[in-house]
Amino acid sequence: MRTTNTECAICGKPLYRRPSDRARSRYFACSKHRGEALSKAGLTELQLASLSLGRKPGTNNRTGYKHSAETKRKTSESHKAWCKANPDKIKARGSKTRGDNHYKWKGGSTGLNLSIRRMNENRKWMDAVKERDGKCRNCGSKENLESHHVTPMCVLIESNKITNRDEARECAALWDISNGITLCRKCHYKLHGRKYEDRPANI
Repeated sequence: MRTTNTECAICGKPLYRRPSDRARSRYFACSKHRGEALSKAGLTELQLASLSLGRKPGTNNRTGYKHSAETKRKTSESHKAWCKANPDKIKARGSKTRGDNHYKWKGGSTGLNLSIRRMNENRKWMDAVKERDGKCRNCGSKENLESHHVTPMCVLIESNKITNRDEARECAALWDISNGITLCRKCHYKLHGRKYEDRPANI
């Protein structure tokens, strides 16, 4: 049994603390009186400065911190390897937050077309189309590029009799990049007969 070498600052209960702890601590307290001992001892200037930095809106005391390219690469490779090795877990994890299991579920108010456009598969399709073309197929611009369906998605949904996201995920026609072309936002708006506004791209 260890020999006690200090005591609680509130109740005087004998305690044992490692020499390294004793060298850097301003006080000691038993588990029952830790909160009271802290309030009486107060915070040091360094602790107050750290707290004020951590409470600054929009930060977690890590403002300006950036991961190295090597760290990002390792994290990406590790995540991709896990996803590839555990497809069933990925599918099960997605089902927990899909449909009426999602905390924002409102009885299916989002249309199927919009729901499919929000899928990760659609994001991959858009990226693949833009990567293949590299520029607007209409005017040659390389700014604000977007992916356009040659055969509209609504037609593909109807012709393939898709009724839910799972069926959409398995439909190869939806994710065929030959059905897509890259357009700049201005040309894309013009093609759809929409009024063009100069704003950051989100699709």
